[in-house]
Amino acid sequence: MRLHTRLAILPLLALPVLALGATVQVRIQGMNFHPSAVTVAPGTTVTWTNDDNFAHTTTSDTKLWDSGLLQPGQSYSHTFDKAGSYPYHCAVHTFMTGTVTVK
Repeated sequence: MRLHTRLAILPLLALPVLALGATVQVRIQGMNFHPSAVTVAPGTTVTWTNDDNFAHTTTSDTKLWDSGLLQPGQSYSHTFDKAGSYPYHCAVHTFMTGTVTVK
């Protein structure tokens, strides 16, 4: 391979790799979602785990998903296939909010 060809490929190696079928974790703790905002690629599954002492939900503001009550230690997962911004909240504690951005 010629030197100029190798040099042209080098910047491509620094680009981030988006894994299809990846899973992103969001912890529910201290009456908050951690992290409260995540950005993922299409096909990514987000898993919320209730690490708090109270029951919570992860409920889409647009009714795309609703975990129902998650007791301490329980988890819920949703796969995001389409690009967009997906705000959500806890139906029990409505001040708890978050956003999943898919791009």
